[in-house]
Amino acid sequence: MTPLPRLALICTLAFAAAHASAAPPLPDDKKQALAEFIVAYRLADAWPQMAPKIARDSLPRLEDATHADLDADRFADAAHSEAAHARVPALLAEGRRELEDALQRFDADELAAYTAYEIYAKYFETEEIRQISAFYGSPVGQKLSDLGPTIVAESHRPQAGDVMARHFDAKELAEIDAFWNSPTGIKMHDTAEQIREDMHAHFIERSEAAVQAVARDLATRAEAPAAASGM
Repeated sequence: MTPLPRLALICTLAFAAAHASAAPPLPDDKKQALAEFIVAYRLADAWPQMAPKIARDSLPRLEDATHADLDADRFADAAHSEAAHARVPALLAEGRRELEDALQRFDADELAAYTAYEIYAKYFETEEIRQISAFYGSPVGQKLSDLGPTIVAESHRPQAGDVMARHFDAKELAEIDAFWNSPTGIKMHDTAEQIREDMHAHFIERSEAAVQAVARDLATRAEAPAAASGM
């Protein structure tokens, strides 16, 4: 990213944080550090990667919401209502695809801002955030981010061996080890699961309107045979 777009994104995210945060105001230096962290850590890339999981995890909510929509509708008799409810399971796979498409259209920058200013800000101090940005903004940190999915995939293969050594030379590995063994790196490891849970909970909440919209569409399709027969 060239300096001007990078600066524009930082300013946009800082503005969003200042106006969207419900928590006590953050100090200006911490807001600036978090804005730079969003860029260095590529937080905006997290949402497109999480959207399929959110869609999958939302299937029970989608199914319940579809049945609730059907319960609120009027049918000619109980038999037609039961038939519509019975069609719902067969519609869920398509509903999941529709929900994922809807989630992919969410504003990734806005979700990145929330993740930084509302979640990471709880767990890390300003100087720690700067240290994370310094590492992930470095050539080695960027390479680690780029290769992350590849490394995870290779590590799950039988007889994976030393996956990291296949992608990084000795100097690069030393830089990575130095960061992950630093107090900030250790803290990142220790808080990683909680941060993922916090992000997941927020994304589930934010997806509720999309779930309801897809559920209404599925309910309409479940009712369609009855409507076509004039019932």
